[in-house]
Amino acid sequence: MAQRTFSVFGDSISTFEGVTSPANRIYYAGDLRRSTGVLEPEDTWWARVIAHFDGRLVSNAAFSGSMVDGAGFPAGHTPERIAEIAGPDGEEPDDVLVFIGINDYGWAGPWAQAAARSAAMPQCPEALAVPEGEPGPATEESLPSFARAYDAMLARMRKACPHARIWCLTLLPGRELGAGRASFAYRLRGIDLDDYNDVIRASAVANGCLVADVRAAGFDYEASDGTHPTGRGMEQLAALAVAAMEAVEAAAGRVDAEQAALAEAFAGLSADLLPEEMRSDRRCEKESCFGCEFARGTGAVWSCVCDLP
Repeated sequence: MAQRTFSVFGDSISTFEGVTSPANRIYYAGDLRRSTGVLEPEDTWWARVIAHFDGRLVSNAAFSGSMVDGAGFPAGHTPERIAEIAGPDGEEPDDVLVFIGINDYGWAGPWAQAAARSAAMPQCPEALAVPEGEPGPATEESLPSFARAYDAMLARMRKACPHARIWCLTLLPGRELGAGRASFAYRLRGIDLDDYNDVIRASAVANGCLVADVRAAGFDYEASDGTHPTGRGMEQLAALAVAAMEAVEAAAGRVDAEQAALAEAFAGLSADLLPEEMRSDRRCEKESCFGCEFARGTGAVWSCVCDLP
């Protein structure tokens, strides 16, 4: 049997120096590898998933800071990003692991990313024409724009990789290292994290892709700053992804069986790796975190951490 092959598509969480294309922005490099404990490629969530399936990496097409939405590269829906999924000789992977969207949640629209002059914003006339300034809360267009971009991204992936299984991971709340309890800000600019997840699920189904619904497990992952996984956080993400993927494969396309398979898979997760105290917990029901005194950051430098006592 041929070895199963994988490509990885995402943002900073999925980058690693020496593996991700050096032309892309990379988060897990140098001192950040040491401070997070993500020391080697084998420590990443995606390498752990690939190893579990005895697979081989074709391409790591991650780009730190990238959104799905945006006027041009490095937005995830652009043809230039999609082209990175193939191997150096045009090899199509058997599976594509798609874990992207947390920056869309954080900015609530590419116009906010452009206004902040983020280092990962598209360098195109449309983005550069956005007046520089402090990003505001989400608008009525934020979520529909994300949905259109996610649909476009998957449609282009499906065209580029017609035979691949495309796995869309839902977004997860991170928990800041040392917090001792849930620390995620669920409505950073006024749109709930799970509204983005609903878009991801619907888009995956509409585009003939598969949902690796890691969010359905109900756990946080350990993150150095509330977003970027530590070595342990990477291990937690990988365990959740593997459980979700194996549940979908076990259900074999039977929608009625998938939820039961997911529940069974998540029930079998290691209690040492994902103990009960790592269960997700909404500690605040405000309609928006924007401008809240307990929100770590909702401006040009945003953070997914809530400092509610």
